[in-house]
Amino acid sequence: MDKKDGQYSKKEISYYWIIFLGLVLHILAEVVFIYAKVPVLIHYNLFSIALFIVLLTKAKNNKEITALVGFIEVTIYCIVSTTIMGWGYGFQNWLIVVVVLALTVPFSARRKFYMLAIIMALTYLGLYFAKGLEGNINKLTFLDIFLILANRVGLFILLFFSEKALGWSNIIENFFLQNEVKKMKEIVGTDELTGLINRHKMNLILEDMNKSIGKDNSIFYIAFADLDDFKYINDTYGHDVGDKILILIANVLKQEFRNDDVVARWGGEEFLILLRNERDDMGQLDSSKVMSILNRVRIKIENMKMKYKEHNIGVTMTFGSVGSKNYKSVSDMINDADAQMYEGKRTGKNKVVVL
Repeated sequence: MDKKDGQYSKKEISYYWIIFLGLVLHILAEVVFIYAKVPVLIHYNLFSIALFIVLLTKAKNNKEITALVGFIEVTIYCIVSTTIMGWGYGFQNWLIVVVVLALTVPFSARRKFYMLAIIMALTYLGLYFAKGLEGNINKLTFLDIFLILANRVGLFILLFFSEKALGWSNIIENFFLQNEVKKMKEIVGTDELTGLINRHKMNLILEDMNKSIGKDNSIFYIAFADLDDFKYINDTYGHDVGDKILILIANVLKQEFRNDDVVARWGGEEFLILLRNERDDMGQLDSSKVMSILNRVRIKIENMKMKYKEHNIGVTMTFGSVGSKNYKSVSDMINDADAQMYEGKRTGKNKVVVL
């Protein structure tokens, strides 16, 4: 199916890969701590690794709590690592990264993240005076202290001000919301059983096609397809078997039609197919080519068997199709395609009828 028509899901944004990267970094740090023989950090880092593994399982469904817990853990980790290993190894620098992440969370309730960012900024400054200037703080002049504070405090003030002025978090939140809207549209437009687009979504696509109807270079075909004697299958083998057959049929239809064509479950055992104009393999569509395409699909369905207990269940399908050349509206095409399909049913079933 056409990806533009929403039959394939969009990639979802989450903190999963950020948490995953954090887990990898913690594992690498564990190797270093073992090599350096630092027992406190070895044991604390094992706790961090276990926590990040848990967060990894929650990252996609509980984004907000995952981010908050992850940021808090990194803050504690930076305090412990810098206190034990010293300022020179740079563990405290991860606080700057997490401040940026906390300021740009895409959640509507951001106050707790802003407060956490302030705490992390103050923690960074505290660590600098406690560990970065360890042994030298008494030697600092007023100018030294002023410049140290001006540069480091100024860095965090700039980050906070930039978030407010540029609206980073709002931009990212809107990005998240757009993704959620797309996901909801896909759910609303998809048939739950078969994974094909549903009647509502197909009607929206056909509304767009209606604008091009009657134009010489915009020939397209609409085909109705209906499983023959499907009620007998449901009554004989049960609705669960009937559902499995519908899924098999839907998979055949997905495979046999091009990406530019659109297949929808119209209702029950009935499907509606939109065949677009240009075809890479056959050139421009006409009734004979549509007849050939639909017959190929019909034969594949006829030869398909589904194993159920001791039974090999076979099904057939009848198709009716019309082209847009002599029509002024898509609704008329749908009515006539439906009529052609029922003509095929009336004259023996397992047929393709193209007007």
